[in-house]
Amino acid sequence: MSIDAAGLWLGRALMAGFAALVVAELIRYFRTALVEPVAASPAPERVPMKRVLLETLAAVVASRVLIVAACAAYCAIQNRSLETFFQDFAGKLTPWDADHYLGLIERWYVAEGDPRLHIVFLPFYPAVCRGLHLATGMSPFAAAEVVSHLALAGCGAAMFRLVEGDSGAQTARRAMLLTLFTPMAYFYSVPYTESLFLLLTLLAVLMARRRRFALAVAFGAMAANTRIVGMAVAIPIFWELLRRDREGREEPLSPGRVALDVLKVLPVGAGLALYLLGNYRLFGNPTQFMIFQREHWSQSFGTLANTFRYCLDNALDYDDFLYRLGVWIPQALLLVAVPTLIAWRRRREPVGDVAYLLVLFYVSFAPTWLLSGPRYLSAAYALYPLLARIPKSRKGFIALWAGECALLIYMSIVGLWHVKVY
Repeated sequence: MSIDAAGLWLGRALMAGFAALVVAELIRYFRTALVEPVAASPAPERVPMKRVLLETLAAVVASRVLIVAACAAYCAIQNRSLETFFQDFAGKLTPWDADHYLGLIERWYVAEGDPRLHIVFLPFYPAVCRGLHLATGMSPFAAAEVVSHLALAGCGAAMFRLVEGDSGAQTARRAMLLTLFTPMAYFYSVPYTESLFLLLTLLAVLMARRRRFALAVAFGAMAANTRIVGMAVAIPIFWELLRRDREGREEPLSPGRVALDVLKVLPVGAGLALYLLGNYRLFGNPTQFMIFQREHWSQSFGTLANTFRYCLDNALDYDDFLYRLGVWIPQALLLVAVPTLIAWRRRREPVGDVAYLLVLFYVSFAPTWLLSGPRYLSAAYALYPLLARIPKSRKGFIALWAGECALLIYMSIVGLWHVKVY
């Protein structure tokens, strides 16, 4: 049997297992939201915000220092001077799609020439950067760096507060560290959407947990205007909304009440609707971005089975070995590891978080030509609390965090320095 055929059959087995996991979790999602009694939980003790911010900022700086130090050490091994390193490093901060975002910050969307293809990038991130650029006179790159780093710091603080409410300060601190030292952390310091998207998603879920649903839906709409998969945040918001309506009730919710809650969550889709309207105004077609993705990036929606097939094939046999190390091998491993991790831990995690993670994973990993799976997964907020709750001891967490730091060093060298990660 060829590698391609073996990969397809293994991919089908993966797809079948994932489908069974989705069905089981779908049943649990609605059972816990609609049927099981919900007791009001007491307000947790909170670490003072000043301390949260100080710890978060320290972790942000430490993670950035680690990225630079890893690349500098790699450069030193190659007997290159420090001056040469910093010159080269500055040029590494606009990889791949970064130039497209910088073009949007400077010129916005157009309907002619190659820049017309930039419509495939959603507007919220470049709009925020463009606003800063126009208001301050900063260069597009400087504005993008400010927005990305401020959002990154916000991610750490929001993650801390989110997990603190469920699991206490110690687990919250662990989740914050795992977020800021994720192996794809360097993407949070370049002109990409990851940091802002993750922040908006975290704020949406945090507001839903605090029963401030108007704010949750507003942040969710912003997330959906940053990346299409931002629509998935409606899943944990809806679950929290149903649970709020079940508090103190013995009887299940009526169909009318459930329908009303659906209507309350629907405005999350406003972010996507605005993006589709932008497509229509420029090209007369609300889904023009899909045509460009298919024609210029070979991207359309597929299945996990097919993704696993070509990822395994390329992981074992691809001309550029660094691409195997940075793209194909990590994606093939994640396609197996993430569903396995979810299946193992799902009953210990908030139901809305698990449902969100399943949807985001499938939508992110099913395209017909996936190149950015690890980067997409790095913005899955639910993954970090899940990992933070696994170690039972301090030594166990240190081992987990050290492993993550090692992967960050690895991906920074392969991806940022060699530009072999998308």
